[in-house]
Amino acid sequence: MNHVLDYLKRLERLCPDKTAVEDRRTAYTFRQMGELARMLAGHPALENKRSCAVGVMADRSASTAVYFLAALFSGNFYVPVDPQLPEKKLQTIVADAGIDLFYTDEENKQRLRDVGFTGTCLSLTDKPCWQSADRSGELTPRSPAYMVYTSGSTGVPKGVLKSHGAIVSFIEAYTETFPFDADDVIGNQTPFFFDASAKDFYLMLKTGAAMEVLPKELFAMPPMLIDYLNKKKVTFISWVPTALSIVAQLNTFTEILPTTLKRVFFVGEVMPVKYLNKWMDALPGLEYVNLYGSSEIAGVCCYYPVKQKLDAARSLPMGKPLRNCRLYLMDGERVITQPHMPGEIYLVSPALAEGYYHDPEKTAASFIQKDFGDGVVRRAFRSGDIAQYDEAGNLVFSARRDAQIKHLGNRIELGEIEAVANSLEQLQRCCCLYDQKKQKIVLFAQSAPAASPADAKAIRSLLRPRLSSYMLPNKVVLLEQWPLNANGKTDRQALKALL
Repeated sequence: MNHVLDYLKRLERLCPDKTAVEDRRTAYTFRQMGELARMLAGHPALENKRSCAVGVMADRSASTAVYFLAALFSGNFYVPVDPQLPEKKLQTIVADAGIDLFYTDEENKQRLRDVGFTGTCLSLTDKPCWQSADRSGELTPRSPAYMVYTSGSTGVPKGVLKSHGAIVSFIEAYTETFPFDADDVIGNQTPFFFDASAKDFYLMLKTGAAMEVLPKELFAMPPMLIDYLNKKKVTFISWVPTALSIVAQLNTFTEILPTTLKRVFFVGEVMPVKYLNKWMDALPGLEYVNLYGSSEIAGVCCYYPVKQKLDAARSLPMGKPLRNCRLYLMDGERVITQPHMPGEIYLVSPALAEGYYHDPEKTAASFIQKDFGDGVVRRAFRSGDIAQYDEAGNLVFSARRDAQIKHLGNRIELGEIEAVANSLEQLQRCCCLYDQKKQKIVLFAQSAPAASPADAKAIRSLLRPRLSSYMLPNKVVLLEQWPLNANGKTDRQALKALL
């Protein structure tokens, strides 16, 4: 495969009338999706553009998938954008990517005008008077396919550009490891403007599985969510741990059980073992897999099949690499191969991103050329994630490089404190930060809905026998409302502002 549109063309031949993507209001077959995408790709404003950024105001709708494909058929790459972005961030992304055309539904056209966008806005409701276009013959594996903007630890948006070849490398390895097929139904939870959703989109194109875009509001009503999964015959979900945890926290499985679900994957942040165990208690016959990756690679690079319940205080392993990836643990210039020795993850793979858009300095610092001791210089991504091997050779996440602190003369990984705190039944979720100014470890936490209320003093008392004295949080802050970003993950920037 030279590019991802080859997958769609194959499905247009084999199963043109099979449902490809569906939401509550709309469904498209593979034939319809291809025809509509080619029609939108033929707009005169795109005629002389190649390998340029095309914006997609990425609503939770089936139409968004069509818009992604339209950008690719036009010979360009798409940039999914959150419709709820603050005005300044939206303007920054538009300017940085050089976007002068957006695919968007009618309700968002005015939103773009309100923030000063003066370019072309197209939607599926427009009545076209131009010819369809298919410039896929011009694409190569190095052609850019999509770019996601991620704020990282600084809060400043930066574009990460992925090529067609990187996506093909990932999705081929992914579907070799996990035998999905056209009978699967993917329950999409992750918003389309986040990188994790690309796995669902390209899994649909590769296998012919249907993708069901799950209504966002149902995640606040877990019994109704499970009922919806059953009605739509969803067989596979790959959700952020927060979404999976909410289902377990509210004892949903005492009311209703999924009847068609076969696989449950989790990605994006650490899955609390105590809630994973509740899923496994209620649904022991399912396949559970922990995935690990970052925005700097197409898809994911590591996986860990969970075969049995784990101790709630234990960290869930990241596992072993997909066949298209090599991971190296580095302590300075030394490659670590022994268990229980922490090191930083360096990733080598044809699925690596092209780099950071318009930022050659940051690209050169993170995407490096390195010899890992065998005399071969390889392009590698320096992840900033600290991990170690367990006795079985699985990687186990420890902390972010910037979450390693020196406190009272000891090196501490804040992720270890979080793992222990997350094991407490009294807590729904937590996040550990370090207040540099006051030299204090601060644990932010939210009480579990079904547990007896606990105050900050009680939480410290519960942690004291489980942590070394120098790791015990100096301060516990209990929050009624937990800050989440648009992807449903903990908003660490918001918590840092509370220090």
